[in-house]
Amino acid sequence: MNETLCFQEFKNLAARLDIEIRYIHEGPSGLCTVKGKRALFIDKNLDRRRQLDIFVRDFKTLDLEGFFIVPVIRKLLGMDNEDADW
Repeated sequence: MNETLCFQEFKNLAARLDIEIRYIHEGPSGLCTVKGKRALFIDKNLDRRRQLDIFVRDFKTLDLEGFFIVPVIRKLLGMDNEDADW
């Protein structure tokens, strides 16, 4: 898995979902709503793999139906179901 590609695809998806990505120093990471707008906070001090885990964890909670998700991200999100109705 190419982590750089995954980060870029998650950022693209976040933009389509109108989710702002904010990088912070030493704070809790996760998706929340700030002044009515969704934001994903990512601690810069975490290693790249842990940052990617936060994207996966929090994007799994979103309703992504109706959005095109590239295969590598679908797989990370557990959406790669062969029985899915396309």
